[in-house]
Amino acid sequence: MIFRNSYMTPGPGVERDTPRKTGLPRFFELLGRDLPNLYKASFLAGLASLPALLLVGFGISVKSIFITLGAALATGWLVGPFLCGAFDTTLRALRDEAGYWWPTYRRAFKANFKGSLLSGMVFTAVVSLQVLTCATLLESGVTSVFTWVVMVLNLFLGTGFYSYYWAQLVLIETTLLQRVKNSCLMFIAFLPQTLAATVFQVAYWALLYLLMPMGMVVFLVFGCWLPLLVALMIIYPSMDRVLHIEETLYERHKDDYKGEVDWGNEDGDPEDPQS
Repeated sequence: MIFRNSYMTPGPGVERDTPRKTGLPRFFELLGRDLPNLYKASFLAGLASLPALLLVGFGISVKSIFITLGAALATGWLVGPFLCGAFDTTLRALRDEAGYWWPTYRRAFKANFKGSLLSGMVFTAVVSLQVLTCATLLESGVTSVFTWVVMVLNLFLGTGFYSYYWAQLVLIETTLLQRVKNSCLMFIAFLPQTLAATVFQVAYWALLYLLMPMGMVVFLVFGCWLPLLVALMIIYPSMDRVLHIEETLYERHKDDYKGEVDWGNEDGDPEDPQS
């Protein structure tokens, strides 16, 4: 089965405290090692988003805010858990975490399922209304600079906020209000990283929209794994520095790093990682 035969290999085979590569060398290192898993998580997220794309797309095509919002709320609950799966897979790659991808994905999916339902609905509704507004402005020929500045600023704020929000949801256990507060604080505290990650994501999705229907071909190749990987490469180091993510995980699972606990085989059963 295509989802059960991928092993997430450990890091580059160096000491734990050795600095990781950065920039393009790090990007291509991750692609060479984790692209199949990133693509599969992205494919599942895209598949789960298909009902939202179809129903919300219909609402946008008829320019109905009620149909668009209703469709987003009705289908957004399905988007959240699978989006968490894509974030979790990408963040594990950035942590150079080893293990079989499918059992790990399933465990993370179950752990984040309940907490991501409402978040998925709200996220889908917000994004849908933003796209509807942009589509309406484009077709109506609005040329007001102020209007477009407000719209673009709204896109940037939403994209930057949710980048931190979804990453926290799969990384740490905290309340909804604390997650929202942390997202706002990190958005401001790491503003240069936030802007870089947000610019790339907004440009990617805007390009797909403008290239439609050919944009679907681009999406089939790059899905959501490309903007997600680039964005998290930019913001994750800062998040790790303030939230002590890897330090906490290392202390919690230090025996795993020493090889004293089995990683598990592709069916999720214990297995010697050296066998």
